[in-house]
Amino acid sequence: MRPMPIIRSRTGCFTCRRRKKKCNEEKPVCSGCKRNKLECHWPTEPSNSSSSQKRADDAAAAAGSGALPQLSGPSSVATSSGPRPPSQQQHHEHHHHHHHHYQQELQHRQRLVGLEPDSEPDVEQTIVVSGPSPGRRSQSNMLRDGSSTPGPGSEDTDMAEADDESVQPSPSPSPSSTHSSAGSPDNLPTLAPPITDYDRDVVDALALTVVSGSTSDRGPYAGAAIPMPVSMLPQHGHDSYELLSYYLSRTANSMGNGSTDVNPFIAKLIPLGFSNPLVLQLILAQSAAHRQASAERQPTDQVAQRYYTDSLRMFRTVVNEYVSGKDENTLVLTVGSLILCLTEVARGDIHGTVFDHLSASKSLLSMLLTRPKSEVFDDLPDFLVEYYMHIAASSMISIDPHYSSQPLLSADIENLARGLVERKYVGQLCGCWLELLILITQIFHLGQGMMTPVEGQSSSPSPDSIVTFGFLQSQALAFFPDVAVTAHSRLAGLVFKQAVLLYLWTILGTPHQESENSSHRALMIAAVSDAVILLGQLPATVRVNTSLCWPLAVIGCCTTDPTIQEILRIRLQTMVDTIGLGNMRETLVLLEHVWRQPLEDISPWSLCKAMREHQIWISFA
Repeated sequence: MRPMPIIRSRTGCFTCRRRKKKCNEEKPVCSGCKRNKLECHWPTEPSNSSSSQKRADDAAAAAGSGALPQLSGPSSVATSSGPRPPSQQQHHEHHHHHHHHYQQELQHRQRLVGLEPDSEPDVEQTIVVSGPSPGRRSQSNMLRDGSSTPGPGSEDTDMAEADDESVQPSPSPSPSSTHSSAGSPDNLPTLAPPITDYDRDVVDALALTVVSGSTSDRGPYAGAAIPMPVSMLPQHGHDSYELLSYYLSRTANSMGNGSTDVNPFIAKLIPLGFSNPLVLQLILAQSAAHRQASAERQPTDQVAQRYYTDSLRMFRTVVNEYVSGKDENTLVLTVGSLILCLTEVARGDIHGTVFDHLSASKSLLSMLLTRPKSEVFDDLPDFLVEYYMHIAASSMISIDPHYSSQPLLSADIENLARGLVERKYVGQLCGCWLELLILITQIFHLGQGMMTPVEGQSSSPSPDSIVTFGFLQSQALAFFPDVAVTAHSRLAGLVFKQAVLLYLWTILGTPHQESENSSHRALMIAAVSDAVILLGQLPATVRVNTSLCWPLAVIGCCTTDPTIQEILRIRLQTMVDTIGLGNMRETLVLLEHVWRQPLEDISPWSLCKAMREHQIWISFA
């Protein structure tokens, strides 16, 4: 006969409660803490004073009301008019023991964030977190837990969990995409042990508080500073707290375009940052770069440069370890190189540094995606593939098509991206137009083949090139955003569609290079007009504009109409003022140079020439 399982009690030791494990309530050290070599903490003996008991009950009631959702307090004590049997009486006393200790802990945490004992924090703007858990949590569990939040009945559903630290995680729904729930790729590595471990409640509090506030009526980029207790970042100073607060309230929303409900720049990257110091340093450096480049200019140049330099130094150290054979750093390096790409975008780097990081990202991501599958990653690879595709497709226009170069897209990444398209993936970087990003890479390769001179002279398109041209045109014309996406995402997808058609058609020439009655010219003028009409329906202040630098640059290279140029100029300046990424400012600077060039030199395919002449080599990601 099987022995009765130990049902996890809510009156067990504090260590088991924090770890959400069952406890056999053996004192002074329970079996779970003894087996896992943990310190076993028990509630202190309660005072006999009825007033202290009343205060404990009041504190528990306040916690149950949701004033501090991050702190896992006990459930309220059930009352009964009849006499209690001994077992119920003992259970009732245990609850009062816990209430008394919890009331002391609650008052201590309120003092940490400057609250009076009877006041309630604003859950939209304040995050109260607990210190590190006595039990060390693995990096795999942190990744798994970072995107899920326990509901009101989570403790009940977890009662049958095994007490082993290496419990197998079960897959959870993805928060990064509203449509990507099926089949992640079968190709994921195991993770390195964490250097620093944090309580899961810290991650849940950060992701949920900021996500819930990002869609409020205060605007997509408005956000109050979030006070952080010292215990959250024990090895960082005041600047780090400010930068993390700025990242959560501004930078993460500026990176993501708002096409999905949950922002993976918080739900995916913050948990990884809390489990790995390199990722955290890169996040802080990105926040500093964004703060420096934004319209809210502050005397932060020194801070931004220091964090940027430190993050590069840490990244090189991990790269050296990886080269020496420590291949468990593949995930961290892949994520780190991608973060660095958008850090250069935020800085407005004009020296092409982003292309160095992009080249490293391609090799690392291709290697990462061929590793054995591990369920703890959930859909993180989907986000990484989206991340890379967004940057690579938006950067190809900066490469001179007349010279052969290493392709930015590998077959593995392209195949996975196509799989996401089949699942109607929607993301915070690619919106609903991932299919068009794949087309951009194919159009670039077609343009390379058709524009590369043969024996020093231009040649007519080959039959294969003509067939490919027609195939790509039919795919672009057939694109239409899914009806389930948001209105802003749909409009942005249609703007991208017109820009992709212009990018394809300008392989054969630009509107100002054709005769007045040319059908080719008429097609391009109509595409520009359609794009301008769509932009007129899309406010320049909404988050989705963060993804529109590439189509705006293409449209700008296909028009000589001063009215349309002014529309693009005003939109880009508004994007600089509201979103504040440095490459938006540089995109506007570059277009101003392009519009002053001779007509025969204005084309999306000669944009790289203007970059070279004016020493501005940027990505339009």
